[in-house]
Amino acid sequence: MGKAKAIVPEVIEPDSALPADLVALRRFAYLMDEAIAVPGTRRRVGIDAAVGLIPGVGDIIGGLMSAWIVISAVRHRVPVLKLTRMMFNILLDVGLGAIPLIGDFFDFLFEENVMNLQILLLHRNRRRPPRSFGQMVWLGAGIVAVVLVLGVAIIGAMIWAAIWIAGKRL
Repeated sequence: MGKAKAIVPEVIEPDSALPADLVALRRFAYLMDEAIAVPGTRRRVGIDAAVGLIPGVGDIIGGLMSAWIVISAVRHRVPVLKLTRMMFNILLDVGLGAIPLIGDFFDFLFEENVMNLQILLLHRNRRRPPRSFGQMVWLGAGIVAVVLVLGVAIIGAMIWAAIWIAGKRL
């Protein structure tokens, strides 16, 4: 007979056991992704989906707001592989969210802020103190720059594609 394998569920601390900045991030993620119930469904949406409806810049604004969670993950010493996954989640939301109609539907379904917060809470280094503000300035600026540059590149590509398509129809 084989050995029984114990399965330990993922444990997320209650607000009372978290540092104040992580409690604020939990509220922020909820506000961004799940603040409002969609009548007649079990779905919830947040500010991210609403901001994503603004043509052109909505998804960039949502991505920049979402970067706060990744910056906090760097502060709390989340491993680089997990930070990469968090950035991928944001960039996927910004990239697909920029596609008219399909992107808006995707924004309602994809909750990258809640997912990224979950990654942060599960993988933060509790043995070392969080990084200081001074240590975070350049890292935070880099994260914001990556989201901003990709967002602008996507919008530029969308405009170029629209002009190209319009030129082919004439």
